[in-house]
Amino acid sequence: MLIPTGSKCLDSLLGGGVESGTVTQLYGHSGTGKTTICLMLARSLLENFDDFRVAYIDTEGLSTERIKQIFPDTSLFSNVYVYEVYEFKHQKNALKEAEKLCRTEKIKLLIVDSFTSLYRSELEDESRQVKVKRELTSQLTFLLGIARKYDLAVVITNQMFTDVRTGEDKPLGGTSIDHLSKIIVSLEKLGEFRRATLIKHRWLKEGRSCEYKITNRGIEP
Repeated sequence: MLIPTGSKCLDSLLGGGVESGTVTQLYGHSGTGKTTICLMLARSLLENFDDFRVAYIDTEGLSTERIKQIFPDTSLFSNVYVYEVYEFKHQKNALKEAEKLCRTEKIKLLIVDSFTSLYRSELEDESRQVKVKRELTSQLTFLLGIARKYDLAVVITNQMFTDVRTGEDKPLGGTSIDHLSKIIVSLEKLGEFRRATLIKHRWLKEGRSCEYKITNRGIEP
């Protein structure tokens, strides 16, 4: 099943929308529209499929104002189950709670926004880095299992860091997060526009891109 994103640009890039049964990763710097895309995706699912619901794990603090902009019909947002997480050690518990919800509700979309923000703060303690990296991989493996077991779409957002050795901007999490994410989209700033590039996909040509704007209504086109 494909869930339309609500954006012509992104739908064309993804062959019609976000795929169920797997993990899609959106990565980019702040201001590239990651959260906006997640909210639009949630709205699109609820508008197009009456029976389905959304689980949304929020680690960065969703803007109430932004929710109102993307969900003009605020009653629709009542079908989004939001879990707020403030520490990395509690993130796994939120994933388990979301999995429990999948057993009783028709959850078709599980969003983790951001999957790596709390992980990033844990990396400051060098003595815990190996353990924390293993935990992140374990969590993503768990998410992929949920996606397959319940045939739902899992969407994670990922932050960027600058590699001090090369000066390159890279997504957090390393090779394990790239391996477990079966679809990856890079988001970048281009002045007033943004560019989405398909980095990895199971059946579509990679390297294609499209440009979009972030507006009060969401992502356009």
